[in-house]
Amino acid sequence: ETFKIEPEAEHYSCMIDLLGRAGKLEEAERFIDAMPYKPGPVAWAALLGACRKHKSMALAERAAKELMVMQPLAATPYVMLANMYADAGQWEEMALVRRSMRGKRIRKKPGCSWIEVKKERHVFVAEDWSHPMIREVNEYLEEMMKKMKE
Repeated sequence: ETFKIEPEAEHYSCMIDLLGRAGKLEEAERFIDAMPYKPGPVAWAALLGACRKHKSMALAERAAKELMVMQPLAATPYVMLANMYADAGQWEEMALVRRSMRGKRIRKKPGCSWIEVKKERHVFVAEDWSHPMIREVNEYLEEMMKKMKE
């Protein structure tokens, strides 16, 4: 009312993210339930991320299930939920989630990073050993890791 704007779905998702980051998960859940719009994947993903951070398994299960319905081929809710189960030592539940992923042929996309050196871009993908200088890169990374530990 103060700023004379009509809040949109993005505004609600930001509020859910803020409440979640502050650890106010129940308030974030109530906020989702009271939204005048059907909460979208961004809102549920924000809540799921907060649940992971603050270790709220029951609410994480709800958020993950909502995401799985909205985006049935997305790996994120499965991976996050499986990781939470693993963190909690709930191995059977973790295995169920992983089996569900395999059964639906859902795969997590590998991580990717790149660096530009002398105007040449070098791309690295997790578990890809095809870079022509991979041995040298790994040796250098090991040296850097040792120095960071010192």
